[in-house]
Amino acid sequence: MITTAFKTLHIQRKWRIIASIIWSVMNLIVIFATPKWHIDNVIALILGNVILMTAILYLFFIAHASKKINTLALTTVHTYYLRSLLILGLAVLIVPYFFMIHVPHDAHDWDFFVVFANTSALHGRTFDHLALTENQRLYFLHYPNNQWFGMIQNFLFAKTTLASKMFLMTGLSSLLTSSSVVAGSLLAKKVASEKMGLCYNLAAFGFLPFYVYGAQFYTDTASLPFVIFGVLFIIYALKATQTTSKILWWIIALLVIFSGYYIKPTVTIPLIAAVVFLILNKKWRTVLFVLALSVLLFFGTSKVVHHTISSDPAFSTTANERYNLPLIHWVAMSFAQENFSGGFDPNILSYSEQFYDKASKQEADLDLLKENIAQEGVLGVLSKLARKTIYTWLNGDLRDFYYTYLHINPIVNRYFDWVSNNEKGNITGYLLITGAQLLYWLCLLFLMWYEIFQSIFKKRGSIWFIFALSIVGLALFLLFWEANSRYLYNFTPLMILLAVKGKLDFSQRKEKIRRKNVSIK
Repeated sequence: MITTAFKTLHIQRKWRIIASIIWSVMNLIVIFATPKWHIDNVIALILGNVILMTAILYLFFIAHASKKINTLALTTVHTYYLRSLLILGLAVLIVPYFFMIHVPHDAHDWDFFVVFANTSALHGRTFDHLALTENQRLYFLHYPNNQWFGMIQNFLFAKTTLASKMFLMTGLSSLLTSSSVVAGSLLAKKVASEKMGLCYNLAAFGFLPFYVYGAQFYTDTASLPFVIFGVLFIIYALKATQTTSKILWWIIALLVIFSGYYIKPTVTIPLIAAVVFLILNKKWRTVLFVLALSVLLFFGTSKVVHHTISSDPAFSTTANERYNLPLIHWVAMSFAQENFSGGFDPNILSYSEQFYDKASKQEADLDLLKENIAQEGVLGVLSKLARKTIYTWLNGDLRDFYYTYLHINPIVNRYFDWVSNNEKGNITGYLLITGAQLLYWLCLLFLMWYEIFQSIFKKRGSIWFIFALSIVGLALFLLFWEANSRYLYNFTPLMILLAVKGKLDFSQRKEKIRRKNVSIK
């Protein structure tokens, strides 16, 4: 069966050998990493290998299909594009239900479960009904961005039971994910063609985190549509031919982006990239218009959000000034000497909490950051940045199974769930499904960064420059912020689009080199 698939996809012998080596190495790692073997591990090994081989074949399929699509008639491409878009949208809408999350949680109560538990206890009441303790009201006072998100969740699911809330939250999250993935396809079609859109559809269909994180309504999935729709509407504005259309699309784009800012601030990065693009291309009138409109709409949305937040007695100005953690806290945490990967560090959280108010916390965190940088030295800081980069960019699964542990689905739970904190679950299946995602991710990274370098250095007048600079901006932000691969998730439709463009450009470059060599001979 596998041999037939290789022949059908016209896979060269060298790639078959490489695929076999990868498969063998991954299985050896899994075998040695599994401490004890019983029937569940054996079944997980079989199921995991099915997923791993499917991932390998799917990557070859995408490579083969991208070449085949160029030979198809436009009418055929149009039909395939619409069908694939429908299948993609429905898949991302439905499949997350197979990855529904088990609540309440006991393995590692990170933010999603804290917000879920507290809003479940409130049932629509104000947040001052929570006790002023670490994982209750103090949590929201420490993390002000989750005040807005917590209030949204508390309002939407006020009258639900625990089971119905999880079911409805999965539906909302999958709807947001599905619409975002579809928006990515529309973006590909708008900036290039339906051929590009079809390639994007095929690539996005195989991205497992869409289905796993699609079952989790948290800031990562909630901010996903604000990023991609913000970018889509910016492109509509840039490509509009009539002035009224341009103005309307800019207003819509900025409203979307600034609404998403209060869920996750990185949503604004593509807007900054678009302004840089306009400046480099000397579109001065548009720059002035966008900046003026941005100031107006930002303060407008800010006023609405802050008025809504302050309407809850728990989130008064006095309470926020007393307990809020300053932005510098996450930078200081990221560069703490004992924090090897630059991720979350409870010790730095405890350090910051001991100071009375936000101003004193900010001063203390800034002093701590300066002290750590001075002690690390240049080489130490560079080493830290390298470790942060690896931790952020080389978790190919974006830690999806870690952050959604446990799952309700008995098959997923029994054969793929595992958490390193307390060695719970089935490490055999976990490593194989993580390895399958890593293969996809490494291919995506190579092609995406290839296209980013092409776009930034050779295509400054092209729309692709905005996409490329957006990812560069995100990468720079995450160099200094608390490191976490999960923070890449809300930009993944844009990343997939860049990778697809990179694949097509890379193939064209190879073909030009081949033709040149043939002509020389």
